[in-house]
Amino acid sequence: MNTFTIYNTETGEILYSTTTEATIDELGIQDGEAILEGCYQTNEHKIINGKAVALDLDFWDMVRSERDLLLYACDWTQLADVVMTAKQKKAWSKYRQDLRDLPKNQSDKLSYEDIDFPPSP
Repeated sequence: MNTFTIYNTETGEILYSTTTEATIDELGIQDGEAILEGCYQTNEHKIINGKAVALDLDFWDMVRSERDLLLYACDWTQLADVVMTAKQKKAWSKYRQDLRDLPKNQSDKLSYEDIDFPPSP
């Protein structure tokens, strides 16, 4: 029996793993997919340059905690009675949206050190 992992070549996302008697050349894959020998789990690995890299799953908890603290620290900017120019309000609003979008927009990052937090206005 052979074990293979099929992944998206553009994102490195693991699509599925399979155990089969087929050889790597006999497996049918679609455009944008590639095959790697071995069994790798979607929640534990990502494929980078054709190699499985273990994900540090806990770092996303750290990222979300930091993001939440940054959001909390600037909650005051969204209060109705805060005196700011329209340009300042827009800048703070964008910053806060960038923070909320951070996990989604940086899902390709593999460690806390790789995360680019947006600069505050």
